[in-house]
Amino acid sequence: MQGLESDDRGKLALVCEGGGQRGIFTAGVLDAFMAEGYDPFQLMIGSSAGAQNLSAFTCNAAGYAREMIIDYTTRSNFFRPLDFVRGGDLVDLDWYFEVLAGEHPLDIETGMRRLNGRELLFCSTRARDVQACYFHPREVDWMTGMKASSAIPLFYRAGVHWQGERYQDGGIADAIPVQEAYRRGARTIVVIRTVPQHSKVSLQWAQRLESWIGADRLGEIMQIVRAHERCYSDTQSFIKEPPIDAQVIEIYPSRPLESRVLGSTRSQLEQDYQLGLRCGRYFLYSLGAALLDIPVC
Repeated sequence: MQGLESDDRGKLALVCEGGGQRGIFTAGVLDAFMAEGYDPFQLMIGSSAGAQNLSAFTCNAAGYAREMIIDYTTRSNFFRPLDFVRGGDLVDLDWYFEVLAGEHPLDIETGMRRLNGRELLFCSTRARDVQACYFHPREVDWMTGMKASSAIPLFYRAGVHWQGERYQDGGIADAIPVQEAYRRGARTIVVIRTVPQHSKVSLQWAQRLESWIGADRLGEIMQIVRAHERCYSDTQSFIKEPPIDAQVIEIYPSRPLESRVLGSTRSQLEQDYQLGLRCGRYFLYSLGAALLDIPVC
């Protein structure tokens, strides 16, 4: 963790990594922030589960992300491995977002009011050229932006269509959008990770997929896999050695999480949520007050 020496630190940004159900750790960190009313960030960017967590945070919906991950992503309506084996989608993202919009709607009006000129961005990947795109909820329907950020290729094949383009999971092209935060003027960037510090991208999951679905179908997504590998490596380098005028502060689990991207148990998710709560509280105790002194640009 780098120091807080400079008074010329630009915007203060909060960046949230994706990671599917592992986003339960981020939910714990942000619930710790909400419990203390801690929200000094001028810029917030999230990919996939990170975008969903930031939505709950912006709307000041404590406990919302925890409930949606633990109670809903563990249901058979959402996670459908038998359908996947038969050629269908592994996750029913349509059902999940119908629940978000109908049974458990976020208070978007409160979210917009709390933004009050600040930036909230959902990172998604444009399918035709595998390029990162960043949606502000004022420019695209809030739910559409979140869904586009969360549409994992192969697991949810349709993607999300908006203004003539098809979009997929933001983690493909920008899994941890710290460089985008820097490009938008952030010089102090708080990053909530869902893996321990210095973790490297692994393609073992792609190798497992080959054994499940065959090399022919896997070939359809290898461009995506390689794009994710490149962006993740570039991002790790940026975090390790940021520009001289920037500092990156990571909040990360001290051990590999019990939960997985998909298929985690409620018990595993609850353990990782509690770990996130503890890490969030420690951050507030150790650095939270110091960041409040960063001037708003």
